[in-house]
Amino acid sequence: MSKATIYDVARVANVSIKTVSRVLNGEPKASAETRARVMEAARSLNYTPNLSARALSGSRSFLIAVVSSGGVSDNAMLYFTELQMGAIQACRAGGYHLLTEYTDLGVSDYGALMETLVSTLRVDGVILVPPLCDDPQLLRLLAQRGVICVRISPTQDGSTEEKWGWGVDIDNYQAAFQMTRLLMDLGHRDIAFIQGHPQHAAAAQREAGYRDALFDGGPIPERLIQPGLFTFDSGLPAARALLGQKQRPTAIFAANDSMAMAVLSVAYKMGIPVPGALSVAGIDDLPAASVVCPPLTTVRQPVMEMGAAAARFIIDRRAGQVGSYLKQIFDHSLVVRESTAPPARAASHFS
Repeated sequence: MSKATIYDVARVANVSIKTVSRVLNGEPKASAETRARVMEAARSLNYTPNLSARALSGSRSFLIAVVSSGGVSDNAMLYFTELQMGAIQACRAGGYHLLTEYTDLGVSDYGALMETLVSTLRVDGVILVPPLCDDPQLLRLLAQRGVICVRISPTQDGSTEEKWGWGVDIDNYQAAFQMTRLLMDLGHRDIAFIQGHPQHAAAAQREAGYRDALFDGGPIPERLIQPGLFTFDSGLPAARALLGQKQRPTAIFAANDSMAMAVLSVAYKMGIPVPGALSVAGIDDLPAASVVCPPLTTVRQPVMEMGAAAARFIIDRRAGQVGSYLKQIFDHSLVVRESTAPPARAASHFS
């Protein structure tokens, strides 16, 4: 049986080929009734558009690139994987394909690599993952080339939003503030914090939420703060430094789940029971957070939904359906699991 063509869809739907093309390309010129008829005809014929032909017929490539920095083996890439899956789902629904690119801000030829990426890949839009979402060199390049850009967890600097692209995020300050308050409500006061990557805007926002919740913006003992990079490996020395103190904290709040899991690992190797003698919390609610031992208390951010929204924005804007740049803040929620408990319980269980 031969593969259905756009001519077959037009014949079954009783419309012109041009109308079929408009509907399948997501253009807003067809009526709802016509759109429904075309889509039903395409489904009945099991019609799939030819991506190359679609690209040649107009100004769109039907390709979206998501660009990240960091190694694929890093545990923090679990976050990126979820984001990517959301974008893939939205691309499939919109007749698009997703490309994945990795780069490193630290390499000497970074600028040339980005020039090649933008020049060689004919994409309809780019999704930037932190810290690339705040890199001025890359953002200027995309703006100069007129490439639609969506930034994941960008800075809060409103002066750059319209120039450099739409953004999706959660309220990182409130997420950290609420998690710190949750630990305080359990009775903890000696709460340590592992910082995120200094180049990620979310890192500063989460630390500010922690500081304001625990000390109302006042000074915090230096022993309670350890640097991190949003990676499992960076969480290991931070956890060892905190848990090796003579006066160790009763709770550790890490700026993301990957580092919180590192705390669980170090605590286990040091013979410190969680939550018996130590409470541990993170942010992200990665898939692994519910299966580690003990399951991790964390802040859920809808990473897949954020990835899907980023891709949909590019698709809609290329179809002329979005007027201006926006920033969408997604709801977050506290997820209380078995890694946290009151400090009184901790004292009674510690041996």
